[in-house]
Amino acid sequence: MLTRRQFLQCSAFAALLSVAHGQAGMTSLAALAHGTTFGVPPETELLARLFEATDVRAAPQATARSVKQLPANHIQPILAVSDDGWWYRIAEGYLPREAVQPIPPYVRPPKPTALHTGYYEVIAPSATLRAACTPHAAIHGAYPFGTVVYVRDWLTDDRGEVWYAFTPTAEGDGTLSWTSALSLQRWLPRPSPLRQPAIRLDCAQQTLSLYEGEQFLGKTAIHAPLLPQDQAVLQPCAPSAYTADLLPPRPWHMLLHRRRGAPMPLYGANWHNRFGKPNAQRAIELPVLAARQLYQLLSGAAVSEIPVAIA
Repeated sequence: MLTRRQFLQCSAFAALLSVAHGQAGMTSLAALAHGTTFGVPPETELLARLFEATDVRAAPQATARSVKQLPANHIQPILAVSDDGWWYRIAEGYLPREAVQPIPPYVRPPKPTALHTGYYEVIAPSATLRAACTPHAAIHGAYPFGTVVYVRDWLTDDRGEVWYAFTPTAEGDGTLSWTSALSLQRWLPRPSPLRQPAIRLDCAQQTLSLYEGEQFLGKTAIHAPLLPQDQAVLQPCAPSAYTADLLPPRPWHMLLHRRRGAPMPLYGANWHNRFGKPNAQRAIELPVLAARQLYQLLSGAAVSEIPVAIA
């Protein structure tokens, strides 16, 4: 039986689904699985990347029979989303939403012909971080799909494979690591079509809505604390931010400035899928693809501070 808190959490995500169904062209599997009506093209194919070893259930219920267990970082096509939004159907059965990062299929990037320093995104399901540009070097860890890093150098090995040297931020925070160029794709800022962007942050329903003036553009589920009603401004900062206690780096980093208290970070998260449920942290997290488009639109807009109404 659901507790009152769990019921409200599920109701919050159900509210997002009703919005998705109510918007023309937004009833796609991609929109429902990602929990957002912007940031993900409706025709996008979906794969499920598992955060950790997870049981596949025979039905979309935690008490249903376990069919099999899949290992961490296993990739499976997502075939459907349960009516309540909290389970993904795959060929063998059902996976809980919180165990999965929905990602698009991998598309091999073109082989680089010159070094372009700057920000790059992880486009593979994950990128292995190594101490040197060789598959035999010590492993520093791995960054999941959607992580953003700053490439500083490159090298081609004896087999003709290209490697990138990078740090988590342009300031050089964190450890210098190497990864295959096949894992990364260059990110470039673009001008935004928005002239009067505005945001509505509904912490009770755990959603963020984007507007151009009074025109509604889209909505995404969030993972945020329950904030009181307020007026604030949102300021895009950097495509990647780093803190020693939070790995991987925070992609598409922005700051929410309220009238009282310290600024609150807002960014994409690819290490969990609890969007639609409140958190107890001092941060607002979005699905990483929604955060990417939000950052792209707001950082390229004519205004540097975007008004936010906190409901």
